[in-house]
Amino acid sequence: MNTTLLFAELLIIGLQASLWLFVLMLVVFGVNWLQALATIGLADWQTVIVVIALSIIYVIGIIVDRLADFAFTAWDRKMRNRIFPNAPLPIGVMRFQLGKDNEYLNRQFEYTRSRIRISRASILNFVLTTVFGVWLIVQLQFPSPAEKTKFIVVALCCGFLLTLSAIYTWHKLTQTYISLVKSNWDLLLSQRKSEKQGSSFTGKQKRTTPIRPKAG
Repeated sequence: MNTTLLFAELLIIGLQASLWLFVLMLVVFGVNWLQALATIGLADWQTVIVVIALSIIYVIGIIVDRLADFAFTAWDRKMRNRIFPNAPLPIGVMRFQLGKDNEYLNRQFEYTRSRIRISRASILNFVLTTVFGVWLIVQLQFPSPAEKTKFIVVALCCGFLLTLSAIYTWHKLTQTYISLVKSNWDLLLSQRKSEKQGSSFTGKQKRTTPIRPKAG
């Protein structure tokens, strides 16, 4: 897989996770520490801070990606068994076999897999952002209970729609990926069978060709 694509993918996942981690910090420690942080002169350390932040976000992306993969393993296995029952090999092995001699197909597999991982991790990130976001709203002071309720409803609706959209996207992309592997694997087996039959037919022709005696 292209390392640049992998880095960008994990960075996106890590940035999403950083949002709910930041909200969780506000829930646990309140908002006063932000004011104290603003008084510290950090302008001269911007480059160092950015580098450190990106490295941390990247690691967070790796962790969240693994957690999301674990959370959706059972659902993913059910789809694979339904779309490609009795698969002769694991999907990953068949994908490697199909893509090793076909760069275009390999890129298509990797592109689809990248979107699957991002949408899968987004489900987890959207759920946690919604939960901690509502928790933070409950703790904050509002002019009236009605206004607080309005913010809670809006946060829940937005979180629900984003999560539902991510689930739908992940489900459709996973179906497409498995179907793509299956169709190309069936095509490969069909081509190999045709080549084998062709070579067998040619061999029979050679064996049945009579040997003509030389003239004279």
